[in-house]
Amino acid sequence: MTELNGWAGRILNVHLTTGEIKVDSLPLEWQRKYLGGSGFASRILYDEVGPDIEAMTPENIIVVTAGPLTGTLAPSGSRCELTTKSPLTGILGRSNTGGIFGAKMKMAGYDVIIIRGKSEKPVYIWIDDETVEIRDATMLWGLDVWKTNRKICQEHKARLVDGQFLNGIGTLTIGPAGEFLSMAACVMDGHAHAAGIGGIGAVWGYKRLKGIAVRGTRGVSVARPKELLQTAKKLWKRTEKDPVYPMTFKWGTMGWVGGAYSRSHVARVFVGGSRNEPIEEKGFEPLIDGYRGCHGCALHCDHYLKVKEGKYKGTKGEGVEGFVQIYALSFRTMSAAFLAKFNNLCNQLGLNVSSVGSAVVWAMDLYRDGVITKADTDGIEVTEGNEEAILELMRKMAYREGFGDILADYPVRGAEKLGKKSERYAAHTKGQFAWVPGHGIGTTLVYTLGLNTATRGYDHLTGCISIYTKDFRPEFGITDELLIKLGQERYGDATVFMEPWDVNLNTVRAEYDQENLLYMCDMIGMCKFATQYNFPVDGVYYQDIVDLLMAVTGEPFTVEDVIEAANRVNALQHAYNAREGIRRIDDYPFFLRWKLEKGEPHPLYAEDQVKVSLENYDAVLDEWYRLRGFDLKTGIPTGAELEKLGLKDVADDLKKREILTEAV
Repeated sequence: MTELNGWAGRILNVHLTTGEIKVDSLPLEWQRKYLGGSGFASRILYDEVGPDIEAMTPENIIVVTAGPLTGTLAPSGSRCELTTKSPLTGILGRSNTGGIFGAKMKMAGYDVIIIRGKSEKPVYIWIDDETVEIRDATMLWGLDVWKTNRKICQEHKARLVDGQFLNGIGTLTIGPAGEFLSMAACVMDGHAHAAGIGGIGAVWGYKRLKGIAVRGTRGVSVARPKELLQTAKKLWKRTEKDPVYPMTFKWGTMGWVGGAYSRSHVARVFVGGSRNEPIEEKGFEPLIDGYRGCHGCALHCDHYLKVKEGKYKGTKGEGVEGFVQIYALSFRTMSAAFLAKFNNLCNQLGLNVSSVGSAVVWAMDLYRDGVITKADTDGIEVTEGNEEAILELMRKMAYREGFGDILADYPVRGAEKLGKKSERYAAHTKGQFAWVPGHGIGTTLVYTLGLNTATRGYDHLTGCISIYTKDFRPEFGITDELLIKLGQERYGDATVFMEPWDVNLNTVRAEYDQENLLYMCDMIGMCKFATQYNFPVDGVYYQDIVDLLMAVTGEPFTVEDVIEAANRVNALQHAYNAREGIRRIDDYPFFLRWKLEKGEPHPLYAEDQVKVSLENYDAVLDEWYRLRGFDLKTGIPTGAELEKLGLKDVADDLKKREILTEAV
């Protein structure tokens, strides 16, 4: 076998129906072509799960992948990818998590874990380097995530110090939400790192897979360790100079995500006010009881929170992520202590915070407008600011009880179940819920583009140049002067980041570049927070990724190589969705798609409130398709583009299915 560095070179296959366990070699050509992580997973899903396979069937697979930098000293090299056909959307389902599981998986000697079939009884998979077992999980079924994690660690003799397990067992588990097949169910890495949207946890529950636990002791082979160490030190030192670094180091996403959103156009117009200080980052300061970081990360942007007084006294756990603050704006729950409780309960039940938030806000809007009453909601008053109602609805979503059974299927199937024209309020892109409020726009025109062209549905994590937004958080150093300077230096255009709602093709190019960067992160196993996604001046960028890849793998890479790999995986994911029926119309934000399909404006959103016109959106969407090599009419990668990217087999497949009509 060829000696590899960075990659373990092995695929672990576990068949839950037959009990077969085998290890296959990773195809050597995949390493440069797809890099790892989401690249490997996208290729496997395309090859094995076609449009004839439904998400909730034994034929659907679960793919867990790591990147070549996962488990190394590369900055923030902690990430792993979970991929399946989504039961929520029926298209590509993928999510990414930090914590320690990805690193331990690599240290056990695996780049890829594929779970096939369906077990007759609850099971979990135990991996201890070469030892792989399918174990009975009957005693774990019904437990929440935290209790499950503790019992697995106890079973495998984890070392407990000051209440924390320190022996390096990584776990991916589901809670009751996954067991009851809630579309809000996520898979949890440890206690608080969620592989969230798309209903991935429900696929695990359907397969009766409670979790995967891994102890890895083999380490990750690095081609040039001294060079890696020097490069990592240089990048961390450089990052410390970035104007956003102090905020990230102290607040994590509670600053420029949660805190900034409360001041955005969306917050001002739709959720009542431009400042909500009790739930901005400083509102959590009395709760911070410590800091923590994922494997290999010096940022420690996560926190230990402990509520010391009030009705939620004693609540403690990891978090809060900035999205929880965003939903609080629509909940109208201006309490950091409540949000800590909300976050903990989501983590324990195995619920994705944004899935819960979107569904509950949908119910609040319906209740406010008289579409539903207490007769529909099991007697619960679903009013703004009602903390007890929010927590109870969350529990019902996890267990599919009563009204919770409808919320668990939000947005599309939930609205179909409820009826009453509730689909008007159920904003989504490609079946994936849009954040509150539900028109589907973001904080800028190209941010909206990134959200709605994403391959798993409405998503900010595969594009979206959000931190480069004018007036976002100038006190954190994102000033007009800086944005003008970056636009001029990088694109020869001082207005790139200064006119958030105007059509500027250079801004579309900036979005395209950012998207490639984030694709690279998901392929190599790096957290986006170490990059220019979070650190606009001094964060990791293309050449840095090349330097890290060469130090770890010993293989020659260029910037052109990694850009091409990102383009290849992006095109492959869009081709997968095209095979499932996704077309250009599915790349529009909710309120514009409504107008295109129904021939009239959406009844809930005044067009002067929403700063995105159809004309302007079409202009940036067309330019994005041109940059990507997609057909302007269909939104599908062209055969020529697929061939150029080394995906002729994909082009041939789409042509055979009469999805591609041009010559291939």
